[in-house]
Amino acid sequence: GDEARMDMLTTAADALNDVGLGGEPNVKKFLNRIAGLEVMRQRLVFSLFMSTLDDVITDAKATGEFEGSVEDIKATSIELKSEQVIATDSSCGAKTELTRLIIDRGVSFNFIVETIAADAKLKSGGEVTSEKDADVTEAKESLRKRAKSGLYISRRKIAGRRLVMFAQQKVSNEGSDSNIDDDPRGLMVITRPNTGKNPCEMTSKDLHYKYDPLVSSEDIVQHLRSVNNAESDADNEEKKSDNDEHNSHHAIGVVREKWKKVAGLWDEAYDKSNFKNHNDGLAPRISEIGLITGAVLHILPALEKAVQIMSSAQRSLRVMRVETNLGRRIVGIRFPVTHDAIERLMVNMSGVSNARQSLQSSFVDEPFSPISDKAMNWVTTERKTMKSFFGAAASKPSCSTAPSKEKRRNQESTKSQTKKAKTSNISAFFVKKNNY
Repeated sequence: GDEARMDMLTTAADALNDVGLGGEPNVKKFLNRIAGLEVMRQRLVFSLFMSTLDDVITDAKATGEFEGSVEDIKATSIELKSEQVIATDSSCGAKTELTRLIIDRGVSFNFIVETIAADAKLKSGGEVTSEKDADVTEAKESLRKRAKSGLYISRRKIAGRRLVMFAQQKVSNEGSDSNIDDDPRGLMVITRPNTGKNPCEMTSKDLHYKYDPLVSSEDIVQHLRSVNNAESDADNEEKKSDNDEHNSHHAIGVVREKWKKVAGLWDEAYDKSNFKNHNDGLAPRISEIGLITGAVLHILPALEKAVQIMSSAQRSLRVMRVETNLGRRIVGIRFPVTHDAIERLMVNMSGVSNARQSLQSSFVDEPFSPISDKAMNWVTTERKTMKSFFGAAASKPSCSTAPSKEKRRNQESTKSQTKKAKTSNISAFFVKKNNY
């Protein structure tokens, strides 16, 4: 028990150290590193990781802190009770509705028998395992202390009564040793007559400690096969013409006749829990939930205010998806359907409606102002650049050719006169100098 668990934890810790996993947790690094482990140790480490992750998610859902994607509502029966329009957006006409659904989580004894028979039919093509294989399986179960699939009853009274349930192995122990290594804790999927399948698995150790076995699935399957073999020997041709529905009803009748006490305990819990409130120490099968559907984004503040003084589980506004018995799919935000919650919601919705109406009336259509000529000229005028500016300045002198020719003639005549004057002045200067 505890020693085997400690050995598994020690093995997993050594495996993590071998691949260099330590320090702060990093899921991406963890998943990459365990790929380098041997297959057996890899399965052990990943099984422990998934078990821990499931526990964390379960605790978060129980406290209302889980923030996931769209969550599916699972139940045996889901019926649409009513749809009520609680708001209409004045700007676009979109409606917001409160949809009420009746949920039945109960699971009948007949369904459990059909599940056991169908599961047995899928294994080994419907063939019964040999005594040698059974001995090997029992040896593995005794070594690992794994519980068998079947019906159990609580050892102690809970709320004044002993509770009955169906436990099924999450990973079948039939086959190779790898199936056992995939699930070292021997997790069991629990189904109760009043609350249906439990999202939380139970270890084989806890199951043995809290519950006593009533009848195993293996015993039920062997009894059904023995009865079928006996009847087929008596009338083989008639059995060939039977359909699956007839076989299912026949199996239910055979199991009820063999284990009347077990069937009676299950039926009693199933019938006495057919209420919306706790009855005779049993959680209710029937519950009513509400979904806010349609246009919901603009009323989210009203929804949050309506549930802010309620419990943490009811304050969590989660998006949920459901499919009714008639096949209609509905998606919306889960909202409590208590009288106080709905009354507060309607008060807050009136405030949101008034605010949106006043916001809509504040918008006034104004006529267009006349276009400014200055602004239009500024917009349509091409902006100057360094190249365009200097290009325009260089092209200005070439506007007219006649004035440029006259300027050139005047400049040439002026230069010739200045040159003659300079020549005469220089010769006169040297003549004067020679006279000295």
